[in-house]
Amino acid sequence: MKITDENEEGMREEEEARKAEEEQKDQPLSTRVIKILTFYLVIGFLAWNLFNFIFSSNFCSIKEIIIQGNNYLSEEEILFRSGINLGENIFKLDLKKSINSLKQEPRIKEVEIKRVIPNKIIICLTEREAAVSVRLGEEYFLCAKEGIVLSKTSESGEALTLPLISGLEIDKIDIGEIIDKPEFRTALESINLTEVILPKKFCRVEILSPDDFMICDKDETLKLRVNTAEVIISKENLIREALEKIEREKLLIEYIDIRFKDSLLIKLKK
Repeated sequence: MKITDENEEGMREEEEARKAEEEQKDQPLSTRVIKILTFYLVIGFLAWNLFNFIFSSNFCSIKEIIIQGNNYLSEEEILFRSGINLGENIFKLDLKKSINSLKQEPRIKEVEIKRVIPNKIIICLTEREAAVSVRLGEEYFLCAKEGIVLSKTSESGEALTLPLISGLEIDKIDIGEIIDKPEFRTALESINLTEVILPKKFCRVEILSPDDFMICDKDETLKLRVNTAEVIISKENLIREALEKIEREKLLIEYIDIRFKDSLLIKLKK
């Protein structure tokens, strides 16, 4: 009995669906067109009101801006660069424009801006760190390891904690430009490699010519003359032996010359 009842109910539903379909087909074309147009008008009306609410309501106005990853740049500098303001509609922001504007700042290496609906913006950035200071005439500049000039500085402050490169033959340096001279790259690699094998020993590189460099300690009582950065690693043991000899015998030297292929020269002061 139960199976029969279920079958009868199923047949009634199919019959009702068929009748409804036939009634729909029997409707005049104009009636069906009006129903379709009415449906789309209702959808359009709702969409317009939603659009208007999103772009006009205070519900989507920016109430909080979170900045992450800034160690050098201040929040005020970042906000000014981004052009993003509190109270601005979150959907009206041109994120691409803000990102491009922030990337004009040499200190900023990477940046991402996220919308957090309904009213929060998160700015995530990665800053370039100063790797070396460069002296050009009487001026000092901070540069990243890629050679990008980050800012102008004084001889004191941050510049004191970084290796110094001098003797670079450039007429002027503009903030944000890249120093692409091979001798700059060699000087930077040289001071970094000496730091690896002899930590805290040397702090300055003077470029004598494109293939001649003098690496100096703080008081310039110890100097290492090289022609490439790689020679520092290949002659690490010879350099250590020379330093031990100088200390043991209390030698007064001009510099240690490691430009020769399989040896080095300790040039004594006269």
